[in-house]
Amino acid sequence: MYRMIRRERIERGWSREYVAKKTGLTAEAIRLIEIGERNPSYPVLVKLENLFGLGHRDLFGAATPSNTKEPDGNQAE
Repeated sequence: MYRMIRRERIERGWSREYVAKKTGLTAEAIRLIEIGERNPSYPVLVKLENLFGLGHRDLFGAATPSNTKEPDGNQAE
């Protein structure tokens, strides 16, 4: 899934350190979220939505059929 959060952060001129401080995470955790190696917990997701003033679909991209498959290859319901 493509992460729009990095683009939004850069467009606003915010450093990873700034976002980390505002969300209570580390800059490394923000980097991992941006590249899709880590998913934010629900409380962190809410903090990111509030900080950016955007919903999770705007920050992380909407689910598409290609990225919603279950491990067995079937589509998620």
